[in-house]
Amino acid sequence: MASDVGDFSGSGNFNDVGRAKRRSRVAMVVAGVAFLLMLAAVTPSPYTIERPGPVVNTLGDVNIEGETMPVISIPDAETFPTSGALNLLTVSLVGSPEHPTSWLSLVPALFDPSQRIAPRTDFYPDGVTLKDREAQGTVQMQSSQAQATAAAFTALGQDVPVSLVIAAVSEDGPAAGVLREGDTLLRVDGAQIANFAALRAAIVDSGAEQDLLLTVSRDGVETEVTIRPEVPEGGTDPLIGAVIATQYDFPVDVDISLSDIGGPSAGMIFALGIVDQLTPGAMLDGIAVSGTGTVTDTGEVGPIGGLEQKIWAAARADSDLFLMPVANCGDVPARVPSDLQIAPVATLDEALAAIEATVAGDTVPGVEVCDAAATAAG
Repeated sequence: MASDVGDFSGSGNFNDVGRAKRRSRVAMVVAGVAFLLMLAAVTPSPYTIERPGPVVNTLGDVNIEGETMPVISIPDAETFPTSGALNLLTVSLVGSPEHPTSWLSLVPALFDPSQRIAPRTDFYPDGVTLKDREAQGTVQMQSSQAQATAAAFTALGQDVPVSLVIAAVSEDGPAAGVLREGDTLLRVDGAQIANFAALRAAIVDSGAEQDLLLTVSRDGVETEVTIRPEVPEGGTDPLIGAVIATQYDFPVDVDISLSDIGGPSAGMIFALGIVDQLTPGAMLDGIAVSGTGTVTDTGEVGPIGGLEQKIWAAARADSDLFLMPVANCGDVPARVPSDLQIAPVATLDEALAAIEATVAGDTVPGVEVCDAAATAAG
C-alpha cells in the first residue's frame, strides 16, 4: 500500500513535463510559421498586382506642383458650364523589375475581386524597366490627347486638317535612304492621304514586295519616292520601316493637364469632356459618368487594358454609367457590381448617345451588346 501511495504522488511531475513538451512544440511551430512569413515578406516574386488606380474628374480641377488648374482648358473658345462628373479611370501596378512584390504582399489580392495577379512579364517584357514603361505611357498619353481633341472637333462638325510627318526611319527598313526625318507625306499612289488609318490601309492593300509611290514635302518641295514595303519577322502586315507622327491643325488650342498618368485609355473621356465644354447646356445634367477607351481622330473607340479593375473603380466612384469599348467585351468578368450600368460603345457618337439616354432616364443598351457583337463577328 505504501508503494502505491508513493507512485501516485509523482503524477504531477509527469503532467508538468508533458505540458512543457507541448509548449515547446507549439513554440517551435509558431517560430517556424513566423520564419516562413518573414521569408515570404522579403523574398521577391515574379508577379505584379494590377488594381484600381486614381479616379480623375476631367470636368474638374487638378493640383500640379502646388498649382490648381482645370483638367481640360480651352482658353481661346467660348465654353459653357458643365455639371456632374466625367471620370477618367486608371490602373495601378504594384511590382516592377526594380521594386518587385514579395510573396506575402500577394495574399490580400487573392481575396479582392478588384485586383489581379499576373506575371510581371505581362507588363514589363524582358529588358523593359519601370522608367521605360513610364516614358512609353507619357508618349501614349500625349498622342491620346491629340486624337481625342481631333475626335471632339470632328464630332462637332469642325474641320481638322491632318499632317503625317516622318519622325524616324529604321536603319535597315524599306524607308532607309528613301524617306528622311521631317518629310511630310502628301499622297500615296497619287491619292491624297486623309489620315494615318488611310495610309496604313494603302500600305496593306499594296502588299509586300510591291512598289509604293509616295509624294512627300521635303524642305518645302514636293518629291516623289518609291518604297517596297516588307513584312517584318514575326509580323503579318507589310510596313515601310518608319515612325510616323500625326500632327493636327485644330481650330483652337486645347490644354489637358494631368500628372503621373500615362497610357492611351483616357482618349474617349477626354473627347467627351471637350465636347461638353464646347456645347451649350450641361451634357451630364449632374450625373456621374465614368469610362475608358482609346479614341481615334475619327471617333472610333478602341480596346484598353485593366477593364475589370476599372469597372470596380467606376462602381466605387458611385457612377451612374460606365462606358467601355465594345472591343473589350471578352474581358467583362463574370462578377460585376450589381448596381453599375455598363454600356459598351464602338464610337464617340455611341458614347454621347448613351449619356443622353441616361440623362433622359431611358434604357441604355448594356452588356447584351457584347452578345450581339459576338454573334455578328461569328
